[in-house]
Amino acid sequence: MNIATIVRTHPWLPSAGMLAGLLLIVLGGFGVAHPQPVSASLLRWHDTSHDWVLVADDQDNQLTVYDAASGQPLQRLDAKAVGDVAALAQRDGRLYVIEDDGTRKELKLPQLQTVAANVP
Repeated sequence: MNIATIVRTHPWLPSAGMLAGLLLIVLGGFGVAHPQPVSASLLRWHDTSHDWVLVADDQDNQLTVYDAASGQPLQRLDAKAVGDVAALAQRDGRLYVIEDDGTRKELKLPQLQTVAANVP
């Protein structure tokens, strides 16, 4: 049997083959790069006397403050100081540490002290 006869007797076969290929690509990621899960959140904060890069490390539950110009670490806050750090957010000049459960803690800048906590 040649290919033309097979396609004529089974018209659904090409469609099924294409669907199977598409399913392989979507489910298996064939030829697609998968990014690694992100475990840190970066944020830059600056005022007249400070220029910082803040890094929230979800795996180690710590917040590290770096000098933005030199890259030198300035301060490291652990979970006792800022809670279970999952991400950082900045809004209206305020810095928020977001915990794994969604709780937001506001940090006072540049002191990096907890001001308030908001439960979602």
